[in-house]
Amino acid sequence: MAIHEVTQEEALQRCARCGSDNRLSLKSLEVGVARDGHVDADILPLPPCTQCRSTEFLIRSGEEEGAHLAPGSFGHLHRLLVNHLHAELVQRGRVIPAPRAKALAGTVLPRPVPRGVLARWFPKGLRIEAPHVEKTPNPGAPSE
Repeated sequence: MAIHEVTQEEALQRCARCGSDNRLSLKSLEVGVARDGHVDADILPLPPCTQCRSTEFLIRSGEEEGAHLAPGSFGHLHRLLVNHLHAELVQRGRVIPAPRAKALAGTVLPRPVPRGVLARWFPKGLRIEAPHVEKTPNPGAPSE
């Protein structure tokens, strides 16, 4: 699932499986996943799609990652939105309580994406359009 917009109150998610758009309240999201005694605070689980019930996860990029190879591309802009959303949720205390100290132990807290970077790449607000995908003809499909 890709995130296509982030506002002060919600995020717009597009399901990779069925293509439906889902508006998610930031109050309903929590950073972190705990399983079998392990906690990963870099993961942001998304709620199931309202149409097909598919579940997916967003993973913030590490602080040590270099510049994106294709600045301005959908992948670059999506990475910025995911990092911004993750940092915003951590700043608001929206971290799993399992237990919170363990969830954040040893984790480098994400630095917010600098406002200048957001302003440069999102001059009309924190929104990206889906990339244009050309449909290629299926050679086995009957012609019209």
